[in-house]
Amino acid sequence: MHRILMVRFSPQHNAVYPIIAVSSPKARSKTLKVEYMCRQYFLCRKKQVNYTDSYKALTNILKLKTEAREFCLPHLQVSISLFNFASDYSSLNMQLNQESKFITPFPHIDEDQVPENMNFDYPVIQPTGSQYFDRAIILLHGLNERSWNKYLPWAYRLAIRLQRPIILFPISFHMNRSPSEWSNPRLMSALLGNTRLKNHRNHSATFANLALSLRLTHKPERFFTSGSQSLKDILKLTDLLKTGNHPLFNKGCKIDFFAYSIGAFLSQIMMLTYGDNTLKDSKLFLFCGGAPFNRMNGVSKLIMDEEAFIRLKFYYLKKIEREIKNRGPMAEYICTQPWGQAFRAMIGSSNFFQWREDSFKRLGSRIYAIGMVKDKVIPASYMSELLAPEQMEIIDFPYYYTHENPFPLQANPKLVNEAFDTIIGKAISFLA
Repeated sequence: MHRILMVRFSPQHNAVYPIIAVSSPKARSKTLKVEYMCRQYFLCRKKQVNYTDSYKALTNILKLKTEAREFCLPHLQVSISLFNFASDYSSLNMQLNQESKFITPFPHIDEDQVPENMNFDYPVIQPTGSQYFDRAIILLHGLNERSWNKYLPWAYRLAIRLQRPIILFPISFHMNRSPSEWSNPRLMSALLGNTRLKNHRNHSATFANLALSLRLTHKPERFFTSGSQSLKDILKLTDLLKTGNHPLFNKGCKIDFFAYSIGAFLSQIMMLTYGDNTLKDSKLFLFCGGAPFNRMNGVSKLIMDEEAFIRLKFYYLKKIEREIKNRGPMAEYICTQPWGQAFRAMIGSSNFFQWREDSFKRLGSRIYAIGMVKDKVIPASYMSELLAPEQMEIIDFPYYYTHENPFPLQANPKLVNEAFDTIIGKAISFLA
């Protein structure tokens, strides 16, 4: 039986911070129990915890330095558990000939052998009161994300209101699936001046987007291969859930998806490929996504710089179709994947138009998308090129927001909480 660590949260200047009391100095616990003492409504189970306060509370949990695999939050009526996952993906380098082998901007890192990408933990937020569940939601994040902080309040609200576990699953080479140095400000800032800042077109180059920008500029094929690995991993996870081989879920578990940004793009490809068979009972809710790749603008200080996005667009909107005609190794690889056609259909609005339109039409009420008026990365107006009017809506918020940060903590808390309630409320209604 595991010892329980007690962690209390108390207010200081209207903030939340942890006070840790360990039951034994030498205790090695797999379970961490957390009591909230920060504000009165945390102790009131009948009142819904709002977005801004759930953000402060939940992000502090994962900052704790502990070996615990489970965080019990009785006053929030949820627990956060960490589960291990091993990717079975065989890399593209092993399938292409030597002259096509990937070049890396980080020579000392062999991307085929990055242990963080092949074996990693993913968090699950689950409501208390049940040991096993018949339904799950997989939450997919955006491009170049390194932290789950933004998504914890989203997952928390979904878990509480739907009484289902929310699985926060990382895309290949994102979150905790990438080398720590890629998100190290000091190391990346030093590299930035010697690389991207030499190109005066890179007005958006920052230490935050440097690793992804370098990797995609050197080899834009990584966009597809990383997506392929992610897709295979998600399919493996869904199989574990459905066959009863996951500790939280009963056999025959029904799986739905909440997908944001590039996670929406990935999940649309997945539903186009498997929506009539493997995922025939699944629903997909899209937020800040839904448009084809040729309508996206990935240039952002938090995503990628100008040079990388120009290279990416040229490769997938111009070069790849020529490679397919000439039967190049990368083109052959794309065409032999089960989701190859779906990927090409999502790249350009005119690619496989009738097939894509018929496929999304068959999905019908199982897919719903919400876009934002001021979204400059994935403009909401272009969702209509893929989805029918009844499958989407466009919303605006009365405060300054961006694609990368739809619910900024710096904005008016009342307005942000109301906007959050609106979006997550629509997701809850759809996924119920």
